[in-house]
Amino acid sequence: MSFLPAVIAWPLRVIFISALVALQCLLLLWFLYAAYDIRLHPIKDFGYIIHEFDPWFNYRAAEYLAEHGLYKFLHWYDYMSWYPLGRPIGTTIFPGMQMTAVAIWEAMKMLPTTTIQMPWYLLALRPAVSVLKRWGFMFMPNIKKTMDIAPMSVNDICCMIPPWFGSYASLFTGLLAYEISRSVNAGLMATGIMAIIPAHLMRSVGGEFDNEAVAVTAISMTFWLWLLSVRTPMWWPVGILAGISYVYMVAAWGGYIFVLNMIGLHAAMLVGLGRFNTGVHKAYTLFFLIGTAGAMQIPVVGTTPIRSLEQMGPLLVFFGYQVLAFCDYQRRKHNMGALEFAKFRAQMILLLAAVLVGIVVMLYPTGYFGPLSSRIRGLFVKHTKTGNPLVDSVAEHQPANPSMYASYLNLPLDYAVLGGLVCLWNRNNGFWFLCLYGFIAQHFSGKMSRLVLICGPIVSVAAGIWCGFLMDLLLEPFLLLLGKKGYTDPTEGDAKSSDSGKAAPSSGKAAPKKAAGKKGASSGAIDWTLEEYEEDQRPGGAAQLLCIVQGQIYAQIPQANLTTYRETRKNLDTNPAFVLGRVGLSLVLILYVCRLVLLLLLLLLYFLFLLLLLLYVCP
Repeated sequence: MSFLPAVIAWPLRVIFISALVALQCLLLLWFLYAAYDIRLHPIKDFGYIIHEFDPWFNYRAAEYLAEHGLYKFLHWYDYMSWYPLGRPIGTTIFPGMQMTAVAIWEAMKMLPTTTIQMPWYLLALRPAVSVLKRWGFMFMPNIKKTMDIAPMSVNDICCMIPPWFGSYASLFTGLLAYEISRSVNAGLMATGIMAIIPAHLMRSVGGEFDNEAVAVTAISMTFWLWLLSVRTPMWWPVGILAGISYVYMVAAWGGYIFVLNMIGLHAAMLVGLGRFNTGVHKAYTLFFLIGTAGAMQIPVVGTTPIRSLEQMGPLLVFFGYQVLAFCDYQRRKHNMGALEFAKFRAQMILLLAAVLVGIVVMLYPTGYFGPLSSRIRGLFVKHTKTGNPLVDSVAEHQPANPSMYASYLNLPLDYAVLGGLVCLWNRNNGFWFLCLYGFIAQHFSGKMSRLVLICGPIVSVAAGIWCGFLMDLLLEPFLLLLGKKGYTDPTEGDAKSSDSGKAAPSSGKAAPKKAAGKKGASSGAIDWTLEEYEEDQRPGGAAQLLCIVQGQIYAQIPQANLTTYRETRKNLDTNPAFVLGRVGLSLVLILYVCRLVLLLLLLLLYFLFLLLLLLYVCP
């Protein structure tokens, strides 16, 4: 309902939403620039200098690739590495970062050396930027009248890749938070947190040309594309992009095993939660086939995706998905009942297990399956006992301590759990991924301190969801005042369905469309707008079981309590006094956060406003 006449409310709502979108866009650009600017401090202080040992080695490899080309790079035996023995470089390193640097270098060589005038609308922002700087706002850009464009050297590009990819990592982390929460404000805040979180900063400052500077961007991008591909069944083609992104991740960093197993575990979890459907099957199949085929083209990886023990889990999930898809096809074809389908699926799973056991028994004596790598073993055995002196001697392979989490994750870590609780009310596929990612990152970073790096994205996402939730609460009263539809009693919708002669579905979701022209089809046709459209029709599916349990829980709550809650919740969104009170409180908090006036003065004005409002409503 609208508290203002439609002639006034509609224009005001358009203006408010337009201003809000413009502010969100400006904040997004500011956060991305902050991620870039904060990583430029070493370059501003010391110039374009590669620092630390590993970045120097990576830069030397990139320089060789730029000078001699890809073929010679892949066959390069460097006698200066591990002198005097030497080592093959092209087949023992992950070349994705070097290839990225050289690709940027080749593209920038085509740029002309010129000077361009900045557009007038950017120059018009210079006074506003100066005022914000005087007010203490950090990371404000220096808008010059002209900008020089010219090619860059390989050295300069290698120095600048960490700041560039730091902005990209922040952007993809924000997209990941949006995909989980479906809140623009949550994605925006996750972008800002990821821009400055020390867990990512420590590996992505200017001049630190290391694999992790590029890999975190690839991790966030791959996870976002994977969740996008399983959002609803119609999004399964995005699995192709997720597979391509994973291939880039494999080329960039050896931590690709974490990404593969995370997605494999999430795919297996979806089956257990009753969220397996045709779209999820197609998305994971495309991701796994494209990702595995692409990974095997990288020399340092080779055939390990189908031989190493740490990658067998996602392979088993792939085989299991094919069996489940075959079972669903047979169920629809033969119109199976609940008991018949359960027996058939159990038989197919047992048959798959027997075949896999037979293959393992045949191949294991031949040495086909490789052992766990030294770093993977280091996650499961005590420090200094992996058997590899090089791995055991590195300090960052030691277990993490609580002070490291406080230093590298800081305040967002305190809000991460609150973000998870917010997502608990909207348990989509992304929520379960958030829980899985958080648990695995926390567990394994405790075993190896360098893995605190992978905690950066998930902590930023969870903390961003919490901050976005608070922002949504502050903005909602203004939208309600301007005509946004508020809370509605779910029992009213059920009554309308009953009056129309159509029974509401037991799961609480829209009834699926009927199959057209399909003989003997007992279940409805595919409704691409539903996330679990098949599970609602599968006899004994986990989604049905969850609905039954939820119904039993609600049945134990007295109806009077539910009615009281619904009436109270409805009044908060429809009663003029409550809505205006929420608007006033939101203004107080927003102004306080912006530090425009003192909190005490704001509270006094707010209570005066409430008093006048009560006198007006209750004369």
